[in-house]
Parts: sequence; structure tokens; C-alpha cells
Amino acid sequence: MPDLNLMEWALLLAAVFAVAFFYSSDGHGGATGYLAALALLGIAPASARVAVLVANVLVASVAWWRFWRAGYFDWKILTAFAVASVPAAILGSQVKINPHAYKMILGAVLAVAGLILLVRSRRLNDDVPVRKCFLPAALLVGAVLGFLAGLTGIGGGVFLSPVLYLFRWVKPKSTGGIAAGFIVLNSFAGLAGTGFEKIAHVGPLLWLTLPAVAGALLGTHLGARRWSSVTFSRVLAGVLIFAGGKLLLESVA
Repeated sequence: MPDLNLMEWALLLAAVFAVAFFYSSDGHGGATGYLAALALLGIAPASARVAVLVANVLVASVAWWRFWRAGYFDWKILTAFAVASVPAAILGSQVKINPHAYKMILGAVLAVAGLILLVRSRRLNDDVPVRKCFLPAALLVGAVLGFLAGLTGIGGGVFLSPVLYLFRWVKPKSTGGIAAGFIVLNSFAGLAGTGFEKIAHVGPLLWLTLPAVAGALLGTHLGARRWSSVTFSRVLAGVLIFAGGKLLLESVA
């Protein structure tokens, strides 16, 4: 149970709201951002993992619903990835890894993906040609990304979004709805692997779900209906670069 004073709780709740707002606007749950905010206040990621996954499920569910209602979603594409990712996420959640190695590898992947998307955003538009999704490739990618999601305690949307962008398997903004669904399913799988009964022991950290949902409601309204594909991709790039840079700094600290 975190031992925080009133000011620290206020800062944490505000940070969670901001993270949920920006992450959900492009279909993400915000796990990496929540873990960063908790770490800054001295709360170990391991003790906050279950609370973060719960917040991830709620925020990504809001994003999933908003993007689906706005027409930016594809069940076939999500299913192609999720069939393999969900069991892989359960397996990954039960594996232990050296924290420094994991932060360095994950941070590098996210930062590079963000930089690529930032460059590509200059050429993105809603009329980008879509390529047919190759099912064997989707199953393989889903299994790898699901395992990484379970291993790192996040939903995996930050991995899937760049893949969908780079291979042009869907329209730019549809990555938001698909990534959100991917996050919900893999976060549930991560909770299953960790143990749903542990939710009862999270305590005050479950209060983080309130500002998370509030931020998601506002962020998804802008992301799904108001922002252009270019703005959308640049926000996503910023999220990836921030998350990757944060992990790289932690790995060398």
C-alpha cells in the first residue's frame, strides 16, 4: 500500500488524468505513463502492476467504444492478432526478466517506433492505400506482441500501432480502435496470468481508475472525432518517444 501524503496523491491523480487523456486519444490504455508517474513517487512497478492493468482495461475500453462508434475499427484485423496474443500474454505475465534489460530493450523499440511515425506523419492522410493483412504474419506478430505485453505488464497497443501503420493494414485512425481492443484483451490476459484475486489487495491505488476514465472520456472524444490523421499520428509518435525515453533513462540510472 503506497504511503503518500495529500499533495502526492493530488499530483498522482492529476498525472493519471493527463496520461489517460493523451494515450486514449490514439487508442492506448496508458500503462507506461501510469508506471512512470508511480515510479516518480517511489512506488515500485511490481506493486502497482495490477492497478495499472485495471486502469488500462477501463481506459482502453472507453477508447475501443469511442473509435468503434466513430467507424474506426475492424473486427477481422483485431481477431487476427488477438487469437495468438491473448494466450501469449498469459504466458508472458508469468515470466520474470531482468528489469534493466527489459527497460533498455523496450525503451529502444518504443523510441525508434515513435521517431519513424513522426517522420511518416508528414505523408499520412485518410486516403492512404490499405494493403491486405496476411493472416500468418498477423498470427506471428500477435503472439510476439502478446508475449511482450504480458512480460512488461502493459496492454501492447504501443507495439501494435506502429506495425499497423508501417504495413498499412488499416486506415491511419483505425489503428486507434484496433489497438484499444488489443489492449483490453491482453490486459485481461495479463490479469488472468497474474491472478484476478490480487485486485482485492491493490487498495487505494484503485482510486487511480477514476481520473483515468475521466481523462479517457475527453481524450477519446478528440482522438476519434476531432483530430486529423496527421495530428493523430503525431500524438502517437510523441507518446511512443516519451515512453521509450523514460524507460531508457531508467535503465541507465
